[in-house]
Amino acid sequence: MPRLNSYKSILLPACVLATFLATAGVLLFRSEADMLFRAQELSLFLPTRTFYHTLAIYPGGTLSFAACYFTQFFFHPWLGVLWLTLFWWLDAWLVTRLFRLRGAWSLLGLLVPLALLACLTQTGYWIYYQKLDGHLWVPTLGITCSLLSALVYRRLPERWWLRLAWMTVWGVVGYPLCGAYSFAGTALMMLPAEWERTKWQRHLLPLLWGAALILLVPQAAYYCYSQVEQAQLYRAAMPVFGIGTEDFAQYRLPYYALALALAVAAVGSFAAKRCSSWPRLSAVVPVLLVAVSCVGVKRIWYVDTNFHKEIRMHRAISQQDWERVLQIAREQSDVPPSRVIVMCRNLALFRLGRAGDEACHYLEGDTRGNAPWLVRVSQVCGRLLYYHYGMENFCYRWCMENGVEMGWNTEELCLMAKASILNDEPAVARKYLRLLAKTRYYKDWAAHYEAYLEHPELIRQDSEMEPITHLLPAANRLDTDNATAETYILDSFSTAESTDTLCQELTLFCALLVRDINLFWPRFFAYARLHEGQHIPRHYQEAAYLYGHLEDRVDISHMPFDPEVRQTYDEFMRFNEQCGPMSLEQRKVAFRPRFGGTFYYYYFLVRGLQTS
Repeated sequence: MPRLNSYKSILLPACVLATFLATAGVLLFRSEADMLFRAQELSLFLPTRTFYHTLAIYPGGTLSFAACYFTQFFFHPWLGVLWLTLFWWLDAWLVTRLFRLRGAWSLLGLLVPLALLACLTQTGYWIYYQKLDGHLWVPTLGITCSLLSALVYRRLPERWWLRLAWMTVWGVVGYPLCGAYSFAGTALMMLPAEWERTKWQRHLLPLLWGAALILLVPQAAYYCYSQVEQAQLYRAAMPVFGIGTEDFAQYRLPYYALALALAVAAVGSFAAKRCSSWPRLSAVVPVLLVAVSCVGVKRIWYVDTNFHKEIRMHRAISQQDWERVLQIAREQSDVPPSRVIVMCRNLALFRLGRAGDEACHYLEGDTRGNAPWLVRVSQVCGRLLYYHYGMENFCYRWCMENGVEMGWNTEELCLMAKASILNDEPAVARKYLRLLAKTRYYKDWAAHYEAYLEHPELIRQDSEMEPITHLLPAANRLDTDNATAETYILDSFSTAESTDTLCQELTLFCALLVRDINLFWPRFFAYARLHEGQHIPRHYQEAAYLYGHLEDRVDISHMPFDPEVRQTYDEFMRFNEQCGPMSLEQRKVAFRPRFGGTFYYYYFLVRGLQTS
């Protein structure tokens, strides 16, 4: 019977913890698999001494190095989530062992993994703006190291000098390795193992010595790190939720909850002894605390339909699955699309050769991202768009600027390598390909493109690169886009001239989107000459028919318009007269069912969109 009770007190809570965390892992995978894959694209791990030293010049650099190592496993989201779940189970087990939690009180070990889950699931657009390397994994690894250091302290013999020696070693060595997370380990060592009042004198020395280490070690380390500002000493290895001069303190709530979870677990070890005579209370309190924490994680879980669409579109574009991009664009949503979605959709339509027939069939919008700052297209997908539109210098420039400011990642290295190949700069491309060859999941990709350096003719056989070669500018130039990628791309192509069939169609499509009559006509006639005898796409006909009626500069009476184009225009104008004094928003709703897929609707009713 004693052995059976021992199994129940150990194995049953362990199974409950494992089941709970496995469920959390499944939910994380189902909800955030695309975000996790995108996160590893925006991260980099190289198993080299140089890469380690680039991180180790900051306190907590070793922690970031390890976090970047585990982030790469999000290439297979299920594998990365599995690693996370295992570490969270280890953290829960360490909490129960450190605070000697038994029975239902062992559920308090779940509070730490739940706080770590909240740290991850609140990320959203921060994956593009967070400068901390491996930021998704840093909290998990940091708190694991802290708990392990505290558990070692508890397992040492009860000799004050031996325990103080370990606290000193951890305080001095842990700060360079783990940054501010070393403070958590020291603080856990400062907590008394027993809570009887008669023993407080014995705990006074560790309390004072631990506080001295937390205060003085970062100040001493300041003279060893030339890259660290005084204000950052006590926040080393912690994410900075600020952009420019703005600080967004609300994103630190899960990290405060992480500290609170450890405090609650510490108090729980005391409460478990005091409530041992009330078994029902001992069962209800831990369950209630875990339930409240689950509600908190649910409330803080980042939700933005457009954000997840953008990520899925980005991955589809990288895989050249253009139909998948359009399928995502067609998905029903409660909010209009963002400019990122619109631009990715237009790129897919152009690459499929269906822009002139289908561009107006999709919903337009300029919905801002669910973030308290302005999320710019150039930061989210500007580099990829510039690459596919043949503006390789702009792609390279934004990759370089982003790498210097935010840290290098695999996506930037891939784009810089491909941009250099298209710009006929093999030495530059080889530099980035050799770095990618050292990664775990991109070495085959690097080997594939390295063959292009020796055999440039392969570019013409590449289904992704060959269309881009038609869009490359004649002059090698680089100017400023003022961080508005959409406006710059539209303005550049709508004012350009080309005799290349593919490039010329892009100039006409961009002139159509900017709704400039003076830019449209020259490109329309050039398109007609290059496609003589071919059917002109529907939207180009609609624009020509509309502009011909709005101005008398061009005689359209002899142009071979489709009967449906003429008929739809007449119906549109008659319906417009019937609508009378309707507002713009009312007209949008009224016209959408019948004319929503026409250029007439786009020209008259899609107004006031804000580029970003």
